[in-house]
Amino acid sequence: MAKVRLRWGRIVGLLVLAALLTGVGKLLTAELPPAPETARAAPDLSALPPVEVCWLELSRSDVWGQLGTAGLTRTKTWKNTASGLLVRHPEGDVLIDAGYSPNVREEIQRRPPLQRFFNSMALRGTRDETPLSAALQRVGATPEGLKWFIPSHAHLDHLGGMVELRQVPVLVSPEEEALIRDWRHRKEVYPEHAQAVEGRMTAMAFQPKPYENFGESFDVFGDGVVVVARLPGHTPGSIATFVNLSPTRRLVHVGDTVSLTESIERRLPKSTVLQLFTDTDPDTAGASVARLAQLHVLAPELHFLPAHDRDAWEEFFGGAPGCVKAR
Repeated sequence: MAKVRLRWGRIVGLLVLAALLTGVGKLLTAELPPAPETARAAPDLSALPPVEVCWLELSRSDVWGQLGTAGLTRTKTWKNTASGLLVRHPEGDVLIDAGYSPNVREEIQRRPPLQRFFNSMALRGTRDETPLSAALQRVGATPEGLKWFIPSHAHLDHLGGMVELRQVPVLVSPEEEALIRDWRHRKEVYPEHAQAVEGRMTAMAFQPKPYENFGESFDVFGDGVVVVARLPGHTPGSIATFVNLSPTRRLVHVGDTVSLTESIERRLPKSTVLQLFTDTDPDTAGASVARLAQLHVLAPELHFLPAHDRDAWEEFFGGAPGCVKAR
């Protein structure tokens, strides 16, 4: 009997050792395979109209950096932001993302237990909460001046703020429109947020016109200022939104495809925890990260703006929320 216990003890020990080695291996080998080689389709940005882009910070928090990327992250503290990006265009303003609903804590309590727990944890430590209407007012904008609202995707911290602005037209990818419409069966979308935008969604008509390293694109105004490309994986209809102030003053808002710019620079997916709880299709999301890493090499003038990486927002906007124009 003692020999049997000893044998089983060794087996359990070997299994634990194998699990530890597997975990260490994942930390050291998290880098994604490169994206398939793609020729760059550089846009013509020689005739852009004068525009301004503004950072509307709606809330912020500090998060353990290791939650930001897979592997061993180099970010000690992830400075998390929930923000809107406002593009002030001669034909009307465009808002990208809307932050949380002002009623988010009550909305969370009506979700299934696991989702309620995860979303409650994500809100822990949130500070400097600002209603979307007030954030618009701070930069001299109004809801009436919004031509379009474009969510990077339909999760609660990107779509929720639209419960305040129920009159603004919403422009979404076809896949995200379908996701929102199917809110009764899809846990990703809060019912309150889907109902807030129902009846005013327009699906983007993507064209087979290559843009940078994407095979198709949608030009919101037709003048090269705001151009959208598909970036699926986090949700089926997640998007990348390029905003071009000048040929050299450019940014691309990449939603939650990555949490930190570090992921793009090192070709790393999000942390395993965030992939598990937030990505609809982690493999497709990984391919999208690899595409962004490739774009980083092809177009070094581009500033990448992950939705929740406050360091990246600070770098582009000069340290604090506000507006910038072409240099």
